[in-house]
Amino acid sequence: MAERWLYRGKIEHTAKSVERLYTTAYNCYSKGRMLTRLGIGVVLVIVSLTVSMPMSARAVLMLVGAWLMASRDFPGQIQADRAVEARHGSLPGMDYEFYPDRVRLSGEGSMNIPYKKFTRLVEDEEYLYLFLDKDSVCMLPRSSVEPQPAEDFMKFVEGKTGLSWRREKSLLSLNLWDLRQLWRDIRGKK
Repeated sequence: MAERWLYRGKIEHTAKSVERLYTTAYNCYSKGRMLTRLGIGVVLVIVSLTVSMPMSARAVLMLVGAWLMASRDFPGQIQADRAVEARHGSLPGMDYEFYPDRVRLSGEGSMNIPYKKFTRLVEDEEYLYLFLDKDSVCMLPRSSVEPQPAEDFMKFVEGKTGLSWRREKSLLSLNLWDLRQLWRDIRGKK
């Protein structure tokens, strides 16, 4: 008799879900780059306001600085656009089955992943992300998790991976604990 899954979920990717996937991955793994972009933007705006130069040069510095400050996840959006273009709009669907010792993926091929291979668990209002690394992630809508509620599934995955679910925050809402975690992430620690 075949082994039965404990939980399952699926996703049919759209351009919007691919953009959300890449933006979330960028937010998780590139906070150092985001801080650098923000810092450069602030410096450019300050220079444009304080240094004597022609008005056209001030305007260019102010524009570039403001854009760098406002577009914190722009590189993630660019990656998503490239991924959608490379697939010519034919986006994959993935099915996930969660067993006691592994996750079974199927869609464009199939594979088994032991829980200990996952390195980060991230949640947002609509999706759950199980990262293997910054370029490999299982993404599933909360609403697709069977059996519901998704919170039971999340506890199950936490127990199997030894990781905790995290919510990525904007740079402006980081607290001291978040900054400590950011420092650990940048240095490559869990």
